Amino acid sequence: MSSKKTHYKHLAESDIGKGTVYLEAVGDVIVRQVEIYGSKLVWADKTGHSDDRFTLAEQPLSFLDLDSDDGISASEFEVAWNRARNATL
Repeated sequence: MSSKKTHYKHLAESDIGKGTVYLEAVGDVIVRQVEIYGSKLVWADKTGHSDDRFTLAEQPLSFLDLDSDDGISASEFEVAWNRARNATL
């Protein structure tokens, strides 16, 4: 398995509306994610999550319909991650 981290951002929809999902993956495994729906920010990783409705994705990254346009920088992911973590403290 590759240990290279990759980061993605894509549109999503949940029971609370339309939003954006940020993903961090190591190889084909999603290890951290942030979901933003309006003013609602949630996070999840292998150690836990901020909202029981939004747990860490279990499917492999390759299962998702992502392409090169969905790729983002590590720093863009970290901004979203820190924003979500700080919003739920």
